[in-house]
Amino acid sequence: MDSLNRINSLPKISGERAYGEHVVLLHQHDNLISNTSWGASGYTVAPLFSDHAEFDSLRKGLTNIFIEGIKSVGIIIPSGFQVEKYHSLINDNQALHLEVINQTKLIQIERFPTNVQNLVNRVSEIVGVNVTPHNPQTNEQVFHLRIVRPGRTDFNPLHRDVWLDIYRGCVNIYVPVAGSTISSSLPLVPGSHFWPESQVERTLKGAIMDGAKYHVPGLTNAINELDLVRPNPLYNEALVFSPYLIHGEAVNLNNDDTRVSLEMRFWRK
Repeated sequence: MDSLNRINSLPKISGERAYGEHVVLLHQHDNLISNTSWGASGYTVAPLFSDHAEFDSLRKGLTNIFIEGIKSVGIIIPSGFQVEKYHSLINDNQALHLEVINQTKLIQIERFPTNVQNLVNRVSEIVGVNVTPHNPQTNEQVFHLRIVRPGRTDFNPLHRDVWLDIYRGCVNIYVPVAGSTISSSLPLVPGSHFWPESQVERTLKGAIMDGAKYHVPGLTNAINELDLVRPNPLYNEALVFSPYLIHGEAVNLNNDDTRVSLEMRFWRK
């Protein structure tokens, strides 16, 4: 696991900001990982399916959804195309990249390429709680494909998901699809889900980072040291973590591979 201590290298984020109240948000909502052996750190990397063929089918299906999204915006897919080389296909056309993003986020659960209940059952086993992908705040069931090109600012700023109320009380998963390595996977700050809001400064509304606007507020400073680590889930593994953890700033340091990952959230059933 790679340590990414970057307290002195936070990207420039604009917007009105402030430290919060002396409350721990995790203590106010449903903590789905409270009875796990990894509850103190806030995350774990765990095997997914006992049958590797099921994982292969999932990864292939998600790859096909990604390729369909690329085609839907008018991009011609060359013969032998590998999704890790997406950045070479899109070149510097940021507007076109954003069109692809719109096709690969908030995907309805009906399009999940394999039996989603098998994934739900496995996540339930990992956290020790029966969960569902149904968001009680939005009445939606969705999943995301995250696309992060090498050397680009395609990532969110450091944040807690639960700075948006629609994500309170859930648990997150990150599953590699392509190009996910120790140099590109999702960074997080272990134990930060217990930090009170009075110890972190954030934008009061959605962050603006390097000119790009984000729905989620962005962290701009912290009293505690931001000692980020990069868990590196491998083949048929998932990173499972609390949305109350500070995470993000997932710069892709791969030399020539785009990172594509499945991201999904679950709530108590």
